[in-house]
Amino acid sequence: MSQYKSCIFFMADGARADVFSMLLDRGDLPNISKYIVEKGSYREAVSVFPSTTGPAYTPYILGRYPGRCNLPGIRWFDRYKYSDKSKLLSFERFRSYIGLETYFMNSDVTRDNKSVFEIFPRSVNILNELSRGVKFRNDRTRFSKLYYKMKSHFTEKTDEVDQVARKILLRSLKEFPEYVYAVFLGIDTYSHVRHPFHRMTLGSYKMIDETVGAAAKFLENEGRLDETLFVLASDHGLSQSHSHFDTIGFMRKSGYKTLGYTNVLKHFADADSACMVSGNAMSNLYVKSPEGWGRRSAFEELGTLIGRLLERPEIDILAGVDREGRTRIKSRRGEALAWLDEEGLMNYKKLNGDPFGYNSVPGTMTSEQALDRTYGTDYPDAIEQLVQIMESPRTGDLVLSAASGYDLRATDENPEHRSSHGSLHRDHMIMPLVINCKLKKDNVRSVDIYPTILELMGHPLPDNYDGVSLVD
Repeated sequence: MSQYKSCIFFMADGARADVFSMLLDRGDLPNISKYIVEKGSYREAVSVFPSTTGPAYTPYILGRYPGRCNLPGIRWFDRYKYSDKSKLLSFERFRSYIGLETYFMNSDVTRDNKSVFEIFPRSVNILNELSRGVKFRNDRTRFSKLYYKMKSHFTEKTDEVDQVARKILLRSLKEFPEYVYAVFLGIDTYSHVRHPFHRMTLGSYKMIDETVGAAAKFLENEGRLDETLFVLASDHGLSQSHSHFDTIGFMRKSGYKTLGYTNVLKHFADADSACMVSGNAMSNLYVKSPEGWGRRSAFEELGTLIGRLLERPEIDILAGVDREGRTRIKSRRGEALAWLDEEGLMNYKKLNGDPFGYNSVPGTMTSEQALDRTYGTDYPDAIEQLVQIMESPRTGDLVLSAASGYDLRATDENPEHRSSHGSLHRDHMIMPLVINCKLKKDNVRSVDIYPTILELMGHPLPDNYDGVSLVD
């Protein structure tokens, strides 16, 4: 039986859990406290890898990890399509969701599961590009989202964009939607151009709090507040960046013809490597195999490049797939293998040291045990996250996670990013989650929210999703 007739999902893009907790504790988020936390639960949840907008929306909207949605970054390269010379002018060879290509995201993700918008026909979408299944008139920013995202990115008027999202949300509530997904960009934007603790960044948290209050009061006046599920979450955290590493430049100086954004015309047709940065603290790195682009290069084949990358202080962790199909992970701390066995158990085998610095992780675990044993570390849930991203055919031959304080893009970033995200580090992977109902687990993932919402709204759970319901 349904506990709620409708749901509002407030996406606080880029919100850090520690900043959120600080503001909540000192009373600066009174509406979130009154209408959500006091009635329900607050958790510091684990996001997904890559911890960046777009891929990190897939758990909430599609109920799956980004790797299993074939969305391994905000930029990617398709080695198989690139190898097909008949597709020289095809838009399917590589992608950047920064700009007009954002409109390809819905067709790029796999279609083996239903989106929340397909499950709830009376859904409203606001400033979100992953909108498959939303009816035309209910995608309220279908044509304007690119304008508003560019305005948020390039100007000092991000507050105005969040105010527009608020107005659309409040106007939409008059039409009795079943589900609303509303994105608020201010925290992420101000964190990038200033830092996560800047007064303007903190002001964006408070603006979302005001929006929660305005929505709650409208619904209260309508007698609909108690039947509305409120969920507020982020997609990733951020950390300050003091140095930028030119990953594309590094590859070209190493002798590779490297394709990368923003200048994809260079080596458009003759690339033997590709570098696709997300966040900017994560990158998918592709290297042409001896037989060509028709297959993935195995980890063992890239030993020289791996050694050179790990000499760089900017690179923290890298991973690839070995010849047996297992995820192989390496850092200056050590090396390990990870894979799912036939029973769906996570296997973790240390080869020397430990790439994450874990102390006591068993060799075989359930998914939930893998989360619980790593949750309190600097790399929460990193084993599961690397295994899932390697399942995407579009994932790089090497996946790079930047060291704290660094990012992986030094050119063509306007404005300069003073904070970054996308990596496996705790600062990027832990984010706030508040919901106006009681949850049964302490350690939770963002993929758990999809089945939780469906169960609370009385909808049967589909066969194909990654999380677990948190309904108490």
